[in-house]
Amino acid sequence: MSETPVPVSMGSPSFRVVEGDRLSCTLARFPAGAYLPPHVHERPTFAVILEGGFDLEFTSPGIRRKRLPCTPGTVFVEPAGERHANAIVGSGASVVVVQPDPGNEELWGPFAEVLGCIQHFRHGPVALDARRLATEVRRPDELTPLSIEALALRMLVEAGRRPAAGRDRGRPGWLERVDEYVHETFRDAPRIADVAEVAGVHPSHLASVFRDAYGVPLGEYMRRLRAEWCAGRLAGPDRSLSEIAYAAGYADQSHFTREFKRWTGWTPAAYRAARRS
Repeated sequence: MSETPVPVSMGSPSFRVVEGDRLSCTLARFPAGAYLPPHVHERPTFAVILEGGFDLEFTSPGIRRKRLPCTPGTVFVEPAGERHANAIVGSGASVVVVQPDPGNEELWGPFAEVLGCIQHFRHGPVALDARRLATEVRRPDELTPLSIEALALRMLVEAGRRPAAGRDRGRPGWLERVDEYVHETFRDAPRIADVAEVAGVHPSHLASVFRDAYGVPLGEYMRRLRAEWCAGRLAGPDRSLSEIAYAAGYADQSHFTREFKRWTGWTPAAYRAARRS
């Protein structure tokens, strides 16, 4: 590394860090309009945008996409020493960052492919686990380091199971269209026939390929996206639980409560109270 590495909290006036034996986890908030000039980090970073967003700018030669927009739910990976800058947009950005200790080859070695290249994608299950991570950082106890490590491992496994870990080895071209369509319409609970029409394949083929690619059935994937979307609304300005339930497409508030607790382990009211505290 030719320049001095900086912490991932650089430029954040409000951040919390939990250090474990084998990784660190940072929850940071960056103000609107801030610009973090080109810099590097000592460890690889696996990060998820929780709220707001920024443009991620890479300065290394040979990188195909120099500027990547990161919005809520975006997962991005920066290898150790990868030079980049951050331009905070909108109302600011809240992000959770996992930094494995590269010296622990036994634990993190299997994820070398995931952590060793620039990645930028959306993934409902990973984004939902990132919110659980953020809650652990906000309200730590004696089990928090263990919980964070377990969540980080699960997030890396999910990322590694994406089609070729974000590259295109054997990935059908229609899968990207399906992912975008599902992210746009999950609150409307589209039928599998509708999704298959977007893909241009038979519904049974869609279901099989999607499950192989993402590790969960399409319906479960959309339920996780819905829970993740609700988590973001619960963290924002005051809206009643019934309003959020209706906007998310749940049948009623009790349905919302059951499903949200199934995916997050919290009732909506408890999650909102934890965020505020």
